[in-house]
Amino acid sequence: MALSSLGSINVPFPMPAHVSSPRIQLGASIADTLWTAPENQDLVSQFLNNNLTTTCAHSTDDECLPLYQKYSVQDYFFLEDYVKYKAHRLITIPTGELSALRNEANSVSSDAKYAISAGQSYVEDLHGRAEDLAEENRSIAELAYGNVLQNAASYEDWYNLHIISIPSKGWTLLALKLMNDPLTRNDTIFYKTWIEPNSDPSYSSNLTAFLSANEAVWKNGIDTGTPGRMGQWSSLFRTALRLEIALFASAFEK
Repeated sequence: MALSSLGSINVPFPMPAHVSSPRIQLGASIADTLWTAPENQDLVSQFLNNNLTTTCAHSTDDECLPLYQKYSVQDYFFLEDYVKYKAHRLITIPTGELSALRNEANSVSSDAKYAISAGQSYVEDLHGRAEDLAEENRSIAELAYGNVLQNAASYEDWYNLHIISIPSKGWTLLALKLMNDPLTRNDTIFYKTWIEPNSDPSYSSNLTAFLSANEAVWKNGIDTGTPGRMGQWSSLFRTALRLEIALFASAFEK
């Protein structure tokens, strides 16, 4: 069965003993199942109600920009790490899937261009300093996220290495939530450079479509965690979501 184009990791955070693996419902995408599972709502709530995006959505540029700049520096470093992660991921594409290999290689190139433009936007749109993007300014949260991605790319399979990207689906949900919040200001740099672009559902839709189209091929990875333990896909999802939350929180570090 050919793959539609677009690999478990050592979880660096202890999983709550009471959290069990969500059941994959027939007809529901794996992305939606993990995102809406009652067992995952502890982290989903923290993500959707994180202090950074709520503060910036409700604040003026003067109030938000220092925090937004700090976060954007770390996001720039993450984008660089993500490009390297996707490059490493190429080797996990199953043999014979040249079309998927071609598409993924093109995607790596596009993501590299996007990372470069993000650095330029930090200086031009967010009025940041170019020297802020020096490598020594990486936060602990960003270093942890990058380390998890690189480790995963070394021994995960092709499908699991897409599961770990599911929390990116939450950026669209988060942006739409803020866009519909009556307290959100729509005349700010944050609104124009974060909320508006992230409200576009195309990436999360493409990822969901990929995961759904290929789920049958990788059915051996389905969550079958014993009671009191996380299943494989749930662990990947929860780990990435925790890291996303930590990256938002890093904007408040002194």
